[in-house]
Formats: sequence, structure tokens, C-alpha cells
Amino acid sequence: MNKEIATELDRLLREAFRSVEDATRLVQEQCPVEEFDFLRAEAGRVAGGLTFLLMPLWEDYPDLAPEGVVVKPPRKRKREK
Repeated sequence: MNKEIATELDRLLREAFRSVEDATRLVQEQCPVEEFDFLRAEAGRVAGGLTFLLMPLWEDYPDLAPEGVVVKPPRKRKREK
């Protein structure tokens, strides 16, 4: 994946992550605790999945990673022909 695509994918996935956070806050503030507990658990799964998608991008392009996030060294890419 080239840097341009990685940058756009990073933006879109982080936007999705923020949307999940916003939805969780909304339910926490305005819904019964049982509904919040359910949503929080499921939102955690979604956020974890988004992070799972973001980590390879950040490994290949560490400059895209948020400050303070430690990523593995860049993966070796297959040579393009």
C-alpha cells in the first residue's frame, strides 16, 4: 500500500474510532446503565478491531501513528516489480 492510500485509510479509520467513542459517550450520558454497559462492551470490540486494522499502517508508516503509540519496526515489504 502506498503512503497516499495509507494516509487516507488512517484518516477514515480514526474517524470511525472517534464515532464509536462519541456514540459511547452519548449512551453513557443519556441512557440507562444497562444499555451503556452493553454498548460499551460492543464498542470495545469495534474499537479493538479498528486498532487491529490501524497497527499495520502505523508499522509501515510510523509517522502516521499518534504520538505516544509504540509500533513495531516497519514490516518488510515485498519488492514491487
